[in-house]
Amino acid sequence: MKKAKFVVLLCLLVGMVAALVACGSDKSDSDNDDKPSETQSGNVTNEPTPSNSGVTSTPTVTPTEGPSFSFKTATEETEAMIKEAVAQFNANDYTPLDEPVKYYVLWLGFTHVTFEDLDFRMTDFDREYLEAVALNYEKSVESISGHNVDIIVDLHFVDDVMPLTQYPGEDWLYLAQETVMPIISQYTAKQEVDTVLTTVQTSGDENDLRNEDKDGFGVHDVILGLELAGITSDLGYSTFNLTKPKEGTYPLADPEIPSLYATAVAVHEWMHQLEALKDLLGVEYPNTHAYMGPASFPGYQQYISDANDYDFFEFYKLVLQGKLPYTGNGDVKLVGMYPKMWPLIKRSRLFLGTFTVEAADGSGYLTGQSAEPTLTLADEPCIWNIRYIGNGHYVLCPKELPTLLIDLGNAWDMEGNTISIWPYTGYVDAQSWYLTENEDGSYSVKTPYQSGRVLTAKKGAQALLCSFGADGVQKWYFKKAK
Repeated sequence: MKKAKFVVLLCLLVGMVAALVACGSDKSDSDNDDKPSETQSGNVTNEPTPSNSGVTSTPTVTPTEGPSFSFKTATEETEAMIKEAVAQFNANDYTPLDEPVKYYVLWLGFTHVTFEDLDFRMTDFDREYLEAVALNYEKSVESISGHNVDIIVDLHFVDDVMPLTQYPGEDWLYLAQETVMPIISQYTAKQEVDTVLTTVQTSGDENDLRNEDKDGFGVHDVILGLELAGITSDLGYSTFNLTKPKEGTYPLADPEIPSLYATAVAVHEWMHQLEALKDLLGVEYPNTHAYMGPASFPGYQQYISDANDYDFFEFYKLVLQGKLPYTGNGDVKLVGMYPKMWPLIKRSRLFLGTFTVEAADGSGYLTGQSAEPTLTLADEPCIWNIRYIGNGHYVLCPKELPTLLIDLGNAWDMEGNTISIWPYTGYVDAQSWYLTENEDGSYSVKTPYQSGRVLTAKKGAQALLCSFGADGVQKWYFKKAK
């Protein structure tokens, strides 16, 4: 992935894109909380895709009656699974799972993308080739993992014309979050999805002929990169260019053998989403670029890509088998995906659901607004996505502003510091919180920093980090949103 060095920068860029609609909108939408249906492996459709104009905001929500949600109960099973996975890792134990984890991948092939005068389209062959890539990804990862994971790919082709976005100051193009998430949401509202892969095609003779005399041809290329990544996001997606098959690799001789270059690209971008296990488990887990060796990643040996390696696939195999050598403190430890880690990458494992956060005294709701962006106490309920990220930490994002998290300003643990909603920064303790239960069944939103101060809110004012007993609301009822 010679272009992968831009991945981190792209992640930070996308996090800066805030949605334009505030929580508490009175517009209507389909109920995204309905139980999704399972999809069949290899299901390929080319049905008309709803346009962006059909996507509206979340409906007004009436909170449920009764006591606050029990976070301790909701995370007990996950904590037990984390401990088992760490124990297996520490013991170099590769005992397979009793049955594979079902992991659902939504794969969208965007058949027509543009940038200024440049016009890129998939041919009939490209569609056929992408079907083979999706199958190769699915079957080869299952085989490599020892069938501890059962990947179900649901491939759709999107024929709407989609604009590409230029990375600031660079020649790279990509599918921006605000461009593709409305399309992704149309599918994820109807089916169970653990991650999304999106693919475009800018190469090929027809694309060359169509664009060769246009400004930007041969200058701009599509970036390989992760858009919404990691454990803090409700749903991650990766986007990459299909390119053309290497001679002799297509048609597939055996779909369980990773033999297509585009398969390697898909696996690479998807593996970035597994890196969150490092923080969740508190163990050594390899960065997807660790094949570059000790200069950038101490403790890892360098891997060389050649014509028969399909872009570092030897490295990817070892990671997915949990057998990648890592040298720490002079000892060699085999790291990567041990069998009991696979259940923890399920979207539903760490995503606890959608909630309203109501002041215990009945004076209002904790609300994230996009205008500033601010966090305050308001009359209308805001819907929050809440994810557990291990070790007692929770991440809270407004459902309609999913790239923004409740954030402690400048990561300063000081009395009266502002708390707002902000894009992902990488400062985990500044953007995750303890939800500590009080005697009356309410919860306090507590910083994991040493002071243990809590989120404090008043109507018409920005939320603050204050000691217990400060003026304002410090106790909250978390209730599942209908």
